[in-house]
Amino acid sequence: MLRRPLRHLLAGLLLAAAIALVAGRAWLSVSGPYLEALPPYPYCAEAEAALADDRLLEALELAEAGACPAVLAAAEARWNAPLATFERCAAGVWTGFGEDAAGVACAVASDLLVFGDVRDLTRQGVAWGRGEATDPLLIGLSTAGIVLTFAPHVGVGNALLKAARRAGSLTRGLADQLLTLLRRGAWGAVAGLSTDAARVSTKLGVARGTRALAYADDATELADLARFVERAPAPLVALRWGGKQTLRLADDDALYRTALSRGPDGLRLAAERGGRALLARQPLLITLGKAVVKHPDELARLLARWATWLLRWLTWPWVLLASGVLALLALAARPRRRRRSRRRGVATSSTRSAT
Repeated sequence: MLRRPLRHLLAGLLLAAAIALVAGRAWLSVSGPYLEALPPYPYCAEAEAALADDRLLEALELAEAGACPAVLAAAEARWNAPLATFERCAAGVWTGFGEDAAGVACAVASDLLVFGDVRDLTRQGVAWGRGEATDPLLIGLSTAGIVLTFAPHVGVGNALLKAARRAGSLTRGLADQLLTLLRRGAWGAVAGLSTDAARVSTKLGVARGTRALAYADDATELADLARFVERAPAPLVALRWGGKQTLRLADDDALYRTALSRGPDGLRLAAERGGRALLARQPLLITLGKAVVKHPDELARLLARWATWLLRWLTWPWVLLASGVLALLALAARPRRRRRSRRRGVATSSTRSAT
């Protein structure tokens, strides 16, 4: 007697599992996409490839972002070769230009010692005297560097702005705004911009700082960039992959780190969808977790892991196949009706009554 209820129960559970599988995959498809479905980014492999191609700055950034100590040590050893570093530094001090971190850093150091500002003003004056084109922004920044000599934090930022201008990474919008302020003699506003630029330089260094300034088109974006650079790990990698939209992730460390671990696709997805890109934050999973009084957070994390597995590994063909198999098993487990036995019982009773 107990076998029939147990088989009914088993059949019901199998059928419910088939329906839940299809419904869960459909919900994830409609409400997604999610970061958890993306594979982790191969930072170490990409860093090794960049190092093999002699792309040292990129190798350093990828190795730092992916915590790859062996590749990082090899890249730093090649980057910091003593003789080559000295030559690049000397060229940066004399010309004000730098092709790499050492050259740019030494060029900026010369600006901090006023020598660079005098050098640039002299070069611009000579060019003007010869009838050649001059750069009004470099003239204004060099003047500001001399005027603001006794404000070290401003001087660092001013020197970084000049380095970005020479490297061609200073955006047109920010350059126009700076030039307008310099022409007005608005030294306070110029000092504010320089201070934000100094924050970028302090965190990233000079060479990387000049590249980061390419993602700020005005003073507001420069302030946002400085805040992002100070808070986020591997900020330059994130900016290169996700663009200026990545700046909005500065206040959400968990979302940013998860997106960064998924590489370019993860950062773009997080920048576009915000917190909705994290599967673990979906209201349905949170509600199901809170439905259990004890340990709701653990249940929510368990449901998120199950949903991540379902989303990443079970594509629609596999889901339909698995749900079909479960449905067939449910039909096979369901007990059959006893119609034949009842008919036999009626026939036997009628025979007995006739005899």
